[in-house]
Amino acid sequence: MERARTWLQVDTVDAWRHRRLYQVLDPILIEDPKATWLTVGDGRYGKDAKYILDRGCDALATDISDHLLQEAVRSGFLPRYRRENAESLSFGDSTFDYVFCKDSYHHFPRPMVAFYEMLRVARKGVVLIEPNDYYLNEGFIQTAAKSLKKQLRALRGKQLERHLFEESGNYIYCVSRREIEKAAVGLDCRVLAFRGINDFYLAGVEYEKISTNGRLQTKLRLMIRYADLMCRLGAKEYQLLAALVFKEGPATALLTRLSGLGFEIRRLPVNPYLTS
Repeated sequence: MERARTWLQVDTVDAWRHRRLYQVLDPILIEDPKATWLTVGDGRYGKDAKYILDRGCDALATDISDHLLQEAVRSGFLPRYRRENAESLSFGDSTFDYVFCKDSYHHFPRPMVAFYEMLRVARKGVVLIEPNDYYLNEGFIQTAAKSLKKQLRALRGKQLERHLFEESGNYIYCVSRREIEKAAVGLDCRVLAFRGINDFYLAGVEYEKISTNGRLQTKLRLMIRYADLMCRLGAKEYQLLAALVFKEGPATALLTRLSGLGFEIRRLPVNPYLTS
């Protein structure tokens, strides 16, 4: 519980880590300020919804466990919440403009079911920030680098893990551009926007305050910069994938803002057999 309390602090290195991820939402929050949001798997006091609320938009936090959400409402941190199962949301079709899911999708036992549910209750789109599939997003340099890494690990009697599990027992379900694209095309969505993000967790970041020379913050920044460089050189893939799935074509101003922040925009084909 002591660690959970640190999640409410805004001046820690851990808070800085999460703000970096939340900034993915800024283009939509700026260009569509009257939009309504649903956050899914938002059990850390509803901080995903809190970020959206603090920027003047309406948001409802949900999670399958409401222990910390109850406390968030009692303390005035959040105005409201709902206890919801991501794989069976109780809301009607197109109830919210956008649905946001960060760092929770990979915990779900049937994540694609949850993805379809999020698209169902969203009118305009869904935003995911989740672990990026190491095996499905690779070019020639990445393949060569991975082969070398595999050989080096083999010399030490270790294997390169294709599947990862958490201590809680759940399988870590990573996402990929191709997987999301296929699901979006099948549901007749119009536009996708992708951006890779590197992030690391270091033990103790919840307790170290942000400063100019903090030990963990300095190490974390160096690790992120190095990983970003390797990704730009094509030697590795980004650890996280931010995926924006638009059910209808977003405004040109929003696409321009997303492109300016490094998002890859993909316009999806129209099913010729569904057109009149």
